[in-house]
Amino acid sequence: MPANKYGARKTQMDGITFHSIAEAKYYEQLKWLKVSKQIKDFKLQPRFLLQEAFKKNGKTFRKIEYIADFEVHNLDGSIEIIDIK
Repeated sequence: MPANKYGARKTQMDGITFHSIAEAKYYEQLKWLKVSKQIKDFKLQPRFLLQEAFKKNGKTFRKIEYIADFEVHNLDGSIEIIDIK
């Protein structure tokens, strides 16, 4: 797959397309941490609504979302949001 403007190359693993090799490697690490019971779970591409869609003066503004790379659920109940750069 061709590199993007930042030099990252898309890659596939387990039928999932990742935006970079680093992101795919982090996914592998999270799988291992879950199997070895060092984390509870993780999610891919969690979405967070930053602003609802709205209308103002007859103009419609779309919602604004942030999409992270990973959401990691730790054993102590804490949650980490991870972006791979």
